[in-house]
Amino acid sequence: MEGPDDPAPSTAGMIPRAVRQIFQASHQMEAKGWKYQFTANFLEIYNESLRDLLVLRPERNVELEIKRVNQSTEELHVTNLSYVPVTSEGEVLKLLQTAKANRSVAKTTLNEHSSRSHSLFQLHIEGQHAQRDARTFSVLSLVDLAGSERLDKSLSKGERLKETQAINSSLSNLGLVIMALSNKEAHVPYRNSKLTYLLQNSLGGSSKMLMFVNVSPLEENFAESLNSLRFARKVNECVIGTAQTNRK
Repeated sequence: MEGPDDPAPSTAGMIPRAVRQIFQASHQMEAKGWKYQFTANFLEIYNESLRDLLVLRPERNVELEIKRVNQSTEELHVTNLSYVPVTSEGEVLKLLQTAKANRSVAKTTLNEHSSRSHSLFQLHIEGQHAQRDARTFSVLSLVDLAGSERLDKSLSKGERLKETQAINSSLSNLGLVIMALSNKEAHVPYRNSKLTYLLQNSLGGSSKMLMFVNVSPLEENFAESLNSLRFARKVNECVIGTAQTNRK
């Protein structure tokens, strides 16, 4: 998602590309009377616990909880999480470097640098047009899902085994949420995992969602690739409604 430490335009990750486009668009909108404020946060979900990636590990002595902003809205926020005002693409890139250094990775049988958590980068965007007395608000959420692992291949033990089980469980719960949305069920189990609870507004609110699924070209990974493509088809069939502009 972040790309290399010193990316060229052709090698930049998803987050730098999206952030660059947003700041370019905000500068263009200034000519039309709009002014924007941006706030960024970056966290990971490790073993069903939330971790702030913008602070050093010794400073992670406070509990992060998912809460509603207030009782009259479905908008969520995370308590004790670092919300950092940013004014440029460069400032966001510095935050990405900090987060990358703090991300939980480890060596496994299948991957020398395996992500042991899901990560979530968010850019909160608030626009104001003084002459029209208009305000808009939105959140860009970019999620890097850790890949599912088969225990008979990864041979995970101890702490790696616990991480694998947490990753697979949260991905399974994501699948259940997608299934419930596709079937128009009355109850959608968002709260079954921290991942789906955090993404509740993105998955089922007034939003647009896009998912990229990476598959392996190797024959030995055929079963996992097929499962990934089946999941992608299910996601593609899911209709969450038409996104509406958030105006204040």
